[in-house]
Amino acid sequence: MAEVKVLIEGYAKERENGWVASSTTCLITSEGKKIITDPGCNRERLLGALIKEKLTTNDIDYVFLSHCHPDHILLAGIFEKAKFITFDTNLMYDKDSLTEFGEQVLGRDIKIIETPGHVLEHLSLLVITPKGKIAIAGDVIWWIDGEKQNFDINQKDHSQAKGMNMKKLITSRKRLLEIADYIIPGHGRMFKVNK
Repeated sequence: MAEVKVLIEGYAKERENGWVASSTTCLITSEGKKIITDPGCNRERLLGALIKEKLTTNDIDYVFLSHCHPDHILLAGIFEKAKFITFDTNLMYDKDSLTEFGEQVLGRDIKIIETPGHVLEHLSLLVITPKGKIAIAGDVIWWIDGEKQNFDINQKDHSQAKGMNMKKLITSRKRLLEIADYIIPGHGRMFKVNK
């Protein structure tokens, strides 16, 4: 079975004229592969987290990018040897080679799921672990720092990003809640799904 470790708990602090934010970043180990999810934009924290795991950027085989926002993808390029699984029409990038990928390209215990709503092209992961099924949700679910983390299927998407569609977002949230035991949000703490 795959293993998931949260390397960086994502944060999002609203400012008068913008945000201070970087996404949750996870390390998944599956079938001998090391996978980073949404490397974010805080270089110091990311490199520090890798050092704690005794890893370098060259040890990572795949980088999974849930969607196009810079607070999730800005540091992707530091993983020079990795292949990139992206939201971009479900293409895998290996340097300048673009190929389509299947939903289990990352391993038998990892399923790639389309979860539109926050933006049109958004992907999440469902990872089967000894702890249970963990959904790495990107910004299908996220909180602002200081906001109480009580999940509500209809909770507002604070970013109001271009292409945001609340109806599709609610459908994506329902899907993840149905299939996951735990959810790792794009910003905030992992939580157990009450079934």
